[in-house]
Amino acid sequence: MQEEGKGAGSTRRLRAYLVLTILLVALAAVSFLLVPQGNSVGSCDRLAFQSSRYVCITALALSQGNASVCGYAGSSSDSCYMQVAEKTGNADTCSSISNSTTFSVCVSAIATAREDYALCSSAGEPYASQCAASVAVRLENATLCGSISNTYYRAECSSIIGIRQATLTGNAAYCLNVSSSGNRNLTAYVIANVSAGSAYTQNSFILSSFSFLPNVTYTAKDYCYISLATKFYNPLLCANVSAGEASTLCVAQSSSAYGRNATVNYTALLNACSDAGSFAQQCQESVLLSRAVKTRNVTMCSSLPSSMAVSCFSLMASTYKNATYCGYIANSTANSYCLSNS
Repeated sequence: MQEEGKGAGSTRRLRAYLVLTILLVALAAVSFLLVPQGNSVGSCDRLAFQSSRYVCITALALSQGNASVCGYAGSSSDSCYMQVAEKTGNADTCSSISNSTTFSVCVSAIATAREDYALCSSAGEPYASQCAASVAVRLENATLCGSISNTYYRAECSSIIGIRQATLTGNAAYCLNVSSSGNRNLTAYVIANVSAGSAYTQNSFILSSFSFLPNVTYTAKDYCYISLATKFYNPLLCANVSAGEASTLCVAQSSSAYGRNATVNYTALLNACSDAGSFAQQCQESVLLSRAVKTRNVTMCSSLPSSMAVSCFSLMASTYKNATYCGYIANSTANSYCLSNS
């Protein structure tokens, strides 16, 4: 029995030693993965797994800023070249990349970081145009947008800069450079990038999110005029807005932005609506909506078409932070939205 106990104890100790040995080997392997052991490619050869050697070589190349080391990274060489190129800011390193897409991404990343418009042309399309648009926007140089070959990115570039210049200067002429395309992705991207710079716009969330609403045609050019009308309190600019729904919001927001103590000539606004063509009636209804909100006239809100009446009560509730006005909205979904924003 005693000898059996000794045998069992020896077995347990042997198992413990085995577990400890495995843990030490694992820790050693991890340490090799995380830190190159030495300053040459040979220092990575001791690693058993090929993928581990490639990770080690890439880490070595990055630590030394030496792209030539990447040639030993096998299937990871392209990734290695790109990482070293981005770290050192050396676009020449990208030329060692074999995959055309990875090469284009590499050149574009460095050109954008360095704001080097000319360098963008080295990337293949559509990356070259995307890169050029990004650099032009960073430099706030609308002239550069005109040289972009891809029409989508050219429109994106001129639209972002056009809206920024319009809202900074108050000059509506810049809106003429903004795209009137009905492409919802383009409109949403332009608005997101213009709104990202708070120095350029002072609009409410509802205007920025309008392009995401279903069944609504809302262009970047519409947004430009709405931004200008709202920031400079000029509802007359809303006559340039093509979308009826957007025109409604434009007049409502821009006229109410005059300030609660300011005098608004609603008669002049109603007369100006006659120049809005097919949107004349919607323009007039928008002026009435604005007047109702400004004067807190519940009866006037109720006299508007149902959809505009909902907007009227919602604007009244959010403008005066008074959820009581939401009670006039019968639709449960619209009522909930009103309450959440009041």
